[in-house]
Amino acid sequence: MDVELEAAPAAASGGFGALARWQAMLERHAELFTDMLPGSAVGFVARAGSGIQPGKHVAGVVEHCRDLDMMKWCATGRGMVASTLRFPGFEAAAVDLLFVADEAALAALEASLDGDALSTIKRRIRQGGILFFVLRTKYELQDAGYEDFLDTLGLAFLGACR
Repeated sequence: MDVELEAAPAAASGGFGALARWQAMLERHAELFTDMLPGSAVGFVARAGSGIQPGKHVAGVVEHCRDLDMMKWCATGRGMVASTLRFPGFEAAAVDLLFVADEAALAALEASLDGDALSTIKRRIRQGGILFFVLRTKYELQDAGYEDFLDTLGLAFLGACR
């Protein structure tokens, strides 16, 4: 698949490591993203410095998030493209799903990029190392084509009765 990166391939970005490794992982799992509408986007931010804590209301931490880097996976119609940018806060993030990872989870994700990073995401969500925020309704996610991706992470958002 021909996908242009939005940053230099060898660049280390925002504590996420080399962007090219993330892009390669996304390309290996391209089948999960084929049904996603262009513009569908997933974001990752580090929990450190965000003020985001498990069980706390997000509205209270909005101001703390202004100076974080965010990794964004965006569906382009030709596949999912990884990029990094400054996290503008929850209201302006322009992502459908937001994953907030602690330091150990980020390290585990980076270490698993050449293997099964999606299983690492799933495991770290279940262990509490990654907090998962849904910023769209169930129906918007369904219409945008997220079902396969969320099912892979063990987050069956449509429920048993469809």
